[in-house]
Amino acid sequence: MSFYLSKIIWLVVNPFNILVLCLFLTFFLLIIKKKRKAFYLLSFSILIIIVCGLFPFGKLLIYSLEKKYHDDVFLPDKIDGIIILGGATNPFLTDQYDQISLNNSAERLVLSIQLIKKNQNSKIIFSGGSGSISNQELDHAKVAKRFFIEAGIDTNNIIFENKSRNTYENILISKQLAKPRVDENWLVVTSAYHMNRAVYIGEKLNWKLLPYPVDFYLPKKFNIKPTLNLLGNFNYTQKGSHEWIGLISYYLMGRSEKIF
Repeated sequence: MSFYLSKIIWLVVNPFNILVLCLFLTFFLLIIKKKRKAFYLLSFSILIIIVCGLFPFGKLLIYSLEKKYHDDVFLPDKIDGIIILGGATNPFLTDQYDQISLNNSAERLVLSIQLIKKNQNSKIIFSGGSGSISNQELDHAKVAKRFFIEAGIDTNNIIFENKSRNTYENILISKQLAKPRVDENWLVVTSAYHMNRAVYIGEKLNWKLLPYPVDFYLPKKFNIKPTLNLLGNFNYTQKGSHEWIGLISYYLMGRSEKIF
């Protein structure tokens, strides 16, 4: 139930959707000659454009999450297992064109190749089902398996988990499959801005996961200054706000004990 509810809530609180809705309502209010209300709504819309479009508000949201992982990754001498979180592929386009389709999070898969080769005795779990409401058959695990095969990786030693639909289920189902001991070292591979959520869920489930962040979006030195790249700034706002809303929601739902 929470999976479907999260999709609906995101449609409502999505910053770009809010902007479009405000502009439509402004136009409607002008038609029915509610000029004062239209003015207030238009002013709010302009404020959204300034904050999310002209200023790098979205970049700031992402930077605040990535900054925690700017230091070099610490890897213990022995790695017992590695979890690779899905989200780096486009299952629909892969199915349509019969060729692997990756997205902006491709590093989750690409950089995992090196980890797998260096830790051939470690347990490997790729966790990623379908995040789509309409089509649960097209999953990330299927595409990831094809990716690793074409990259020359022996997939017989990799568990491809395809039932999870979100980050909480990624970690929960992976733990059920891994059955980790307290003294085992497990890495989790995901985008740097997304790492907090994965690690915090693990802590809530009494599973200490060592972060292996990849897919950084911003440099280590970040300057807050306005730009005319409105679409780019809005894209960052979409991604950043989605992750922060996820962190807050999981905390309120009792799926983690931290927000930041």
